[in-house]
Amino acid sequence: MAQAADPVLSEADMSRIRQISQRELIVLLCIALIALVTIAVVFAQAESPEWKYYQSEFRAIVAETLGSVDVDTIPRGIQQIWVEDLDRVDRCITCHQGVQWKGLEEIEQPWTTHPDQEILSSHPIEEYGCTLCHGGEGFAVSEFEAHGYGEHWEEPLLGQAIASEYEPVNPPPLLQIRCNVCHRYERSTPNMEYINVGKELVRLKGCKICHVINGQGGRLGPDLTHVGEKHAEEFDFSNLSTDQMTIFNWHVKHFKSPTTVVPASIMPDLNLQTKEAIALSMLMMSWRDDSHLPRRLFPNLELKDEQTPEEIARDERMLTGDGAFFAKFSCFVCHSIEAFEIQSPTNKGPDLSWAPEDVRTRFNKTVEEFLFEPTGTMKIILESQIVLTDEQKWEAINKIMKAYDIVKNREQEKAP
Repeated sequence: MAQAADPVLSEADMSRIRQISQRELIVLLCIALIALVTIAVVFAQAESPEWKYYQSEFRAIVAETLGSVDVDTIPRGIQQIWVEDLDRVDRCITCHQGVQWKGLEEIEQPWTTHPDQEILSSHPIEEYGCTLCHGGEGFAVSEFEAHGYGEHWEEPLLGQAIASEYEPVNPPPLLQIRCNVCHRYERSTPNMEYINVGKELVRLKGCKICHVINGQGGRLGPDLTHVGEKHAEEFDFSNLSTDQMTIFNWHVKHFKSPTTVVPASIMPDLNLQTKEAIALSMLMMSWRDDSHLPRRLFPNLELKDEQTPEEIARDERMLTGDGAFFAKFSCFVCHSIEAFEIQSPTNKGPDLSWAPEDVRTRFNKTVEEFLFEPTGTMKIILESQIVLTDEQKWEAINKIMKAYDIVKNREQEKAP
């Protein structure tokens, strides 16, 4: 059998092959060159990370500022603190080598002495680390990631830079958010002005009337005990007229005008100043789940809110006697009841002691008629928030009439 003849390639075919090969060769050479450059950059970065520069500068600063110190004794390489019972690794001191040194107070970051050595004496970094108080990503060794700006890291460094984004002229001390994670049960804490203002506002405005806080409070609003654990995805930012779509900014705007941020909210406008709204926002963000933290970190081991004897007596008075009904159903969120010594934190509505006269004047109804057929805001509240049975409505009517008799009698006694 005859064999097939070998295919013969023309000169044009050979030329085309040669052209394709040259083009492919150029591409391969380019790819190889890019790979070599990439490898070189990676090696260069590995050999010269920014922390090496900071350590080199620190040794130069020490030599110039503290000439008596042998710079060869200063640690080199990545430094870290491991706090065993917190299971926390912090490498901040790799760059911030001067935090415990005296004599470097006037040097700029990251080489300066810690600005509050008294705090360090009561919170030694060997026992607390750095990020527990400051925030940031403790095991990172680049400035960008260590300061908490890396993707998916939710605990940024709470320093001047991030605070000035909210208040450029007077940046709030956001660091106090971290402090109050452990100091939350104290009535007030030294050097925590904003948090202390927030705590005082919670007492004055009666937030526990509607919200459970640390196991105590009403049920009209959400439980705030661990509100600081909420992620950004759990907030509705659609009604915020700002570019700062952050949890902190959501809280500030919400405290300034609840129904603007949450149109369906029944939370009353508390008429807060900006500083007060910021203080409460910081307090909210500090209320986190502390069950994983060792008890040694908490200055008040009872882990409950401190109350004065006057506050204890007031709460006892509100929860007993004829006024207890209005406390139980949170009526005094908006209404005082003078006859029973019940004081509303907001006074958004009229005193219920005078309800028989007020309802007749405003709605031309008796108290009975109004409670069973409410109108306006009270219709919404009594149908969705404070839902009373017929029996409870009659109990409310009887107590309101009793309160009215008390204030009328007092008025007559005062008359000449």
